[in-house]
Amino acid sequence: MEKEVFGVIYERFSVGRKLSSFGVKHDIKTVLEMPAHGAKAMPSIYSLGFGMCAQKITLVNGNPKYISEWKKIGAAHKIEWVHEDDILQSSFQDKSYDFVWNFAYLPACPDPDKLIEEMKRISKKYVAVFSVNAGNIGFPVHRLVHKKTGIPWTHGDIRYNKRGFIRKRLEEHGLTIVETGFVDCPVWPDSLGFRDVRLHRMNVDFNTMDWETPYTQMLAQNRFPLWIKLVYLVEKLPMPKKIKSIHSHINYTIAKVEK
Repeated sequence: MEKEVFGVIYERFSVGRKLSSFGVKHDIKTVLEMPAHGAKAMPSIYSLGFGMCAQKITLVNGNPKYISEWKKIGAAHKIEWVHEDDILQSSFQDKSYDFVWNFAYLPACPDPDKLIEEMKRISKKYVAVFSVNAGNIGFPVHRLVHKKTGIPWTHGDIRYNKRGFIRKRLEEHGLTIVETGFVDCPVWPDSLGFRDVRLHRMNVDFNTMDWETPYTQMLAQNRFPLWIKLVYLVEKLPMPKKIKSIHSHINYTIAKVEK
């Protein structure tokens, strides 16, 4: 059993706040998370932020045992589990979801451009990419740790960890950018790679291993520790994006599908 650490808990809080606010503002009723993997964390719950506003949330290649977490917030009835042998050529109909997205997956995707095009095909409103932020001060240290330990870099093409590059790729696919920015901006640096190395050495599938997270219980009770509230208060302070990028663990880009 691997328990999510405080940094992952805060990440879920911040990402969830962004998804929730966007979902309410833009009347998002149907959500497709493709794939619904876990970024060295519990899979199948990154879309929790849509739990209250959406009517249907489809999780592709997730782990159905974590329906337990959706039950805690009273949203299990909204969840649909779908397995796709090839997410680059999925079985979903054209323009069948309001919001199609993934979390920390695009850099490792074997063909990011094909996935973007597939997401665009399925969406009738928005396509979104949330990615680990290469601008964070911890990112180069993480790269160095992989190099020094001899553990291969398994996190994919680092160009897709850069907000500007992702924006350009989405625009080249005919999508119109509506919002781009940073979330998960605490005072500590992003993973320096030491936990990453430990998990790599366990030699397990992160999407099938057992995970435990205290976050869903906090969300269900709407009771969050004071430290989370204080860190989020600092995160929401206005500051230049170049400064925010240094602190941000996750960047995001949301684009509109033109009719």
